Amino acid sequence: MAERIYTYTVEGNLKALEVTPFSTEDELQALIAKHPELLDGEQIRPGDARRWILITREKGIAASFGEGTRWSVDHLIVDQDAVPTLVEVKRGSNPEIRRSIVGQMLEYAAHASETWTASELRSAFESQTSDRGLDPDNELATLLQGYDEPDVEGFWQDVATNLAARRLRLLFVADEIPDPLAQVITFLNAQMPGIEVLAVEVKRFHGGTAQTLVPRVIGRTVSGSDHGRSRSAPKLTHQSFLEGFANEEVRGVAERLLEATEQSGGYVYYGTGGVSIRVNCSIRRQHVSVAWLYPRPAIGWMRTRDFSFGAAIFDDDPPDELLAVIEPWIDQFAEDGFTEDVSSKGTRAWAVSHEAAVEQQDLLVDRLRGIVSELAAM
Repeated sequence: MAERIYTYTVEGNLKALEVTPFSTEDELQALIAKHPELLDGEQIRPGDARRWILITREKGIAASFGEGTRWSVDHLIVDQDAVPTLVEVKRGSNPEIRRSIVGQMLEYAAHASETWTASELRSAFESQTSDRGLDPDNELATLLQGYDEPDVEGFWQDVATNLAARRLRLLFVADEIPDPLAQVITFLNAQMPGIEVLAVEVKRFHGGTAQTLVPRVIGRTVSGSDHGRSRSAPKLTHQSFLEGFANEEVRGVAERLLEATEQSGGYVYYGTGGVSIRVNCSIRRQHVSVAWLYPRPAIGWMRTRDFSFGAAIFDDDPPDELLAVIEPWIDQFAEDGFTEDVSSKGTRAWAVSHEAAVEQQDLLVDRLRGIVSELAAM
């Protein structure tokens, strides 16, 4: 039996609208690219509706880092918590939606989390946004509504963090989601920590010149409802950051490092689990992060932990003048006997345990003061 919905006119009449499948997958894909709000964010996270920006259509995925594109996902979007969301669109009549699409999406996710970088996604977003005559920063400000001064640089660092942690969302979109696919999606969403797996059925109803689109999210479970939360904890303040140190001596070292930063021309960015030491310099649009400090013993951003020193450079071609300053700063930690290499994709860093930081605090403060002053003067 054909589905239909009714509109009630001001004249008191009912008008029937009957379900009408999309004629092509590209028609539905183009609609989602233009109006990602159709992926009903309120249904996905009741009371904390997801908002979206489109990074790009047909985002390429390599089999391994540095190789060429092997696959492409229909849409890559990101929500306000910087969670990359892979969207694959099919018509309900396409036989792939019943079998191969699940394995295909899992393969995409496995390789995308290993090969994509935040700078790559940022470039794709800024390129496609500018091509549509829009301002990328304004689009991000709209996405990050609720923040008085949206931290654009912090947002892209959060994207990098989520990629490193394999914190993703997978959305299967069709004008009809078959029951077997719905069962698989519900199972995966309940069993895959860190990755949210959902389907969005977008049905189109026609009646004369009227057209109504009705999205329905499938697969959401109570156990999966908190997937992808990266900003659930409040950001630290100067006071709460220092209060997080159980050891008074370690707290004193952290306070000295913060003071050295601010006195030398840098600034402190307070996150939810720790702080990063940042410097603005004229030869680079983005700030340069040179240290990450955490009050608790846990792995933080991009494998950094405890007191980590180094640099995060995601640029494809960073200025030689910048590298001439950054590389000697990082290399000196490699010669120390009290450091551990915690580098990862796009980041070179060395961790110093809290205990070692107490013993080496004068050296660490002097080094930090030196690099911050040098970068700030560029």
